[in-house]
Amino acid sequence: MIRSMTEGNITKHLLLYSVPLLMGNLLQQLYHTADSVIVGRFNGKEALAAVGAAGPIMNILIFLIVGISLGTSVLMASFFGGGKLKTLKEELATALVSGGIFTGILMVLSFAGSGLFIRLTQTPEDIEQMATLYLAIVSLGLPFTYLYNIFSSALRSIGESRVPFYVLVAATVTNIVLDILLIGSFHMGVAGAALATISSQAVSAFASFVYIQARVPMLRLTFGDLKINAGLLKDTIDYSLVAGVQQTVLYLGRILVQSGVNTLGIDAVAAFNAASITDNYILAPGDSLAAALTTYIAQNNGAKKRARIIAGVKRMLVIMFCYIAFATIVIFTHAGVFIGLFLEKAETNALELGVKYLTLMACFYILTTICQTFQGFFRGVGELKITLIATFIQIPIRVAGTYALLGVLGIQAVSVGVGIGWAVMSVYELWSYRGWKRRTAGQSEG
Repeated sequence: MIRSMTEGNITKHLLLYSVPLLMGNLLQQLYHTADSVIVGRFNGKEALAAVGAAGPIMNILIFLIVGISLGTSVLMASFFGGGKLKTLKEELATALVSGGIFTGILMVLSFAGSGLFIRLTQTPEDIEQMATLYLAIVSLGLPFTYLYNIFSSALRSIGESRVPFYVLVAATVTNIVLDILLIGSFHMGVAGAALATISSQAVSAFASFVYIQARVPMLRLTFGDLKINAGLLKDTIDYSLVAGVQQTVLYLGRILVQSGVNTLGIDAVAAFNAASITDNYILAPGDSLAAALTTYIAQNNGAKKRARIIAGVKRMLVIMFCYIAFATIVIFTHAGVFIGLFLEKAETNALELGVKYLTLMACFYILTTICQTFQGFFRGVGELKITLIATFIQIPIRVAGTYALLGVLGIQAVSVGVGIGWAVMSVYELWSYRGWKRRTAGQSEG
């Protein structure tokens, strides 16, 4: 359903739009979780650690792609909010062609350099070969990942967040079924997990394309439409480059943190992987709410409705706070249950490490209320440089804090580093928001 959020109840728009995003975000987490749970159960903690070691590298590649999609989505939502439907379609075509070329280059580099990338993260030698194999195979699915993300971004920019979720349901079911078949029945280990992942990505890309061509004339493209508009390309690069660099810096920081954790041994790597997956699930709703706010803000920015933008930010802060308070209580009371999903009861040391890490992380979750809300806001108004600076602030703090305390606190050093980084990032974003309000105080309402 096409949804214009420039009129009507703000809270209702944000919640109705964000629910499919949330469900989709959780399903995307299942891609990696299914691989980790099934590989860990059938092939042991070494295979689990191998998938975890390859994860941060793959995430850098994926979030370069997401950066392109994010920048494009902001532009498309703004064009939609301003009623510029022809420009919206031209932007989609420009992004498909230019982003497709970029993704192809990424795929080749990742496949050819998978062994080098794994070694650079100081992955333990006994899992290095498995991690390299997993990364090499998953790299081949990057074009499918890009196509799904760009089509989903186009749909979400016009307020349609349900269809991308339905597509992900089909893809996730495909991934889990193939995981069980290839890993459990055919004993293919990490290779089976990787093949299941790229197959599910192909399903999501194909289904999204078919839906747009059949049901959304506003976004429907013919072969002749696939042209690069030079003016839009510049804007797309400006927006996407900042978003892509931000995501790269974020995940480069995670790789550096993973490298530090890797030096602590297999138990620490397995515990950190299990706890990080759980952590991702907990933060996924905040990411989805921030994405909903981005589209809401972009549409209203295109329609020049400043007062509605500010009201949306306030509503989202309240929504975020309520969720985070609930999530923190759940982690404090059930951390052991979550970590136990990934590790056998006999792995007592790894289980204990994972629970301690996750419980400490929960102490800092409240800071994400500010971080995620204002990331969504600044993306929506097109000030992606502020989101980039915020990331540049928090990532060095996260990495430095981790390495400084690693010898004393073990993997709990990561929690402390992340918490301090979030705190400083929150201060910067609040200060920047105040500046935006001053600069736009005289803006006329549409």
